Amino acid sequence: MDINLWGLDINHKDHLVLGGCDVVELAENYGTPVHLVDANKLRSNYSRFLNAFKSSYNKVKVFYSYKTNCVPAVLKVLQEEGCGAEVVSPYELWLTSQLGVKSSEIIYNGVNRSTEDFKTAIQKGVGLINVNSVGEINRLKEASEELKKEVKVGVRISPEVGWKGQFGLEPKEDKIVDIFKELNKTSFLKPCCLSVHIGTGIRNTIAYKKAIKLICLLIKDLKEKLDIEIECFDLGGGFGLSTVKSFNVTEFALYKLFNITPQEPNIKKCPPVEVFGQEITDFLKQCCWRFGLKEPYLLIEPGRAITGNAQILLLTLSEIKKRSNRTKFAITNGGKNIAFPASYEYHKCFLANRASACIKDRYFVTGPLCSPGDILYRNWKLPELKEGDILAIMDTGAYFTSFSYNFSFPRPGIVLVSDSYHKIVRQHESFEHLTALDKF
Repeated sequence: MDINLWGLDINHKDHLVLGGCDVVELAENYGTPVHLVDANKLRSNYSRFLNAFKSSYNKVKVFYSYKTNCVPAVLKVLQEEGCGAEVVSPYELWLTSQLGVKSSEIIYNGVNRSTEDFKTAIQKGVGLINVNSVGEINRLKEASEELKKEVKVGVRISPEVGWKGQFGLEPKEDKIVDIFKELNKTSFLKPCCLSVHIGTGIRNTIAYKKAIKLICLLIKDLKEKLDIEIECFDLGGGFGLSTVKSFNVTEFALYKLFNITPQEPNIKKCPPVEVFGQEITDFLKQCCWRFGLKEPYLLIEPGRAITGNAQILLLTLSEIKKRSNRTKFAITNGGKNIAFPASYEYHKCFLANRASACIKDRYFVTGPLCSPGDILYRNWKLPELKEGDILAIMDTGAYFTSFSYNFSFPRPGIVLVSDSYHKIVRQHESFEHLTALDKF
C-alpha cells in the first residue's frame, strides 16, 4: 500500500511528512512513543462522511463515537465542525460538558446504566437516550418520574446480523411491540427511535441492509399496532477503513501459532464512504416506500471512519537482536500496552526516517514490556532496520488510545498537526501521574 493512501508525503531528507510537518523532526522534538493527529484529515473525513449520506438523504445527523478515540483535542476539532457526540459512559457524558457540546447534540448509549446515571443525563437534557434492556427501561422510567422531565427514548435492537451478546433486545424473544406499549403508558418517556449497532470494521453494505429491513418492519408494526410514529432510526457505526482489516479466525491462528503474516487489506473490497452512503440511503428509502413508511431521520455514529486514518504512532527502534534460528527482533520503545489493536488488526508500518527504503527482510517488532507476548508485528516484511530508526504505525486513530493501559511504562503524548503547525495536546504521562492517586 502506498503512502498516498494516508495523504503522506516524503521530503528531500527521505522523511515522512504529515500535515506539512517532518515526522522525524516531530519525533526528535516531542520524543517517542508519540501519537500524531492530522487535524485537517479529521475535518475532511467528517465532511466527506456527512456529505456521503446527506447528498442522497437530507435527514441525516452524524454523532462521533467517543469511545473510539476519547482524546479531548480530537473531539473538539470534530465538535467545531458541527459533529454530534455519541457517548457510552458517565465519563464520556461528563466530557461533553467540558467541551461545551450542546445537550441536543448528544446520544447516550451504553450497557447497565444506573438510575443515577440516567438522572444525570436527564438533568443535562441530552437529545436521545437509547436503552439496552428492560432493566434500563425501568431505571430510566424511575429517573424521569423523580425529575418529572420528558425524555426522548430509543430502544436498541439486536438484529439477526452482526453483534449480539449482551447488546440490545431481540425482536423474536423480547416482544418489541409489547415493550413499546409499556413505554407509551409512561408519563415522561417518549419513544421515538429504534437503534442498532452491528459491529466494527465492516467492509460492505450487506449487513447494514439486513438490519435496515428488520428495523423498517418493526417501525411498520409499531405504527399499525400501537400508532407509534418512529421519528429516528439510529444505524450505529462500524464502517471500516480500506487500509485496515480485522484478522479472520484462520489468519489469526496462523499468525499467532506459525508466524504466517496475513495478507494486507484489499482496498478494492472496502468501498469508499460515498458508496456506503449511497447504497444505505437508497435501500432505506426503498424499504420505507415498500412498507408505506414516512422516512425517518437517520442517525449515524461513526468512529473509525472519521479518526482511524488521521492518526499515526511513532516508535524508536532501540536494538536489533539476531537469534541462532535467523529470527530478527527489532525492539522498540513502544509495546502492546499502547498498540493493542495491532494484535488483531492489520496496520501498515512505514520507516519514517528512510521512507523510500525497499523491503528487504523480516522482523519480529517488539516493545519494552517484560513479557514474551509483547509483539507488535510477527515475521513482518520491512526495510533493513537499524538502531535509531523511527517506525510509523498507521491508522492508530481508532481504539489505540482508548485501549492503551499502563504496564510498567507511562503512556505516550499526543501531538496535533495542521498546515505545518504542531502542538502537544496530551502530555506524555509521568511517573508522578501514575502514582497521583496512591497513598505512600
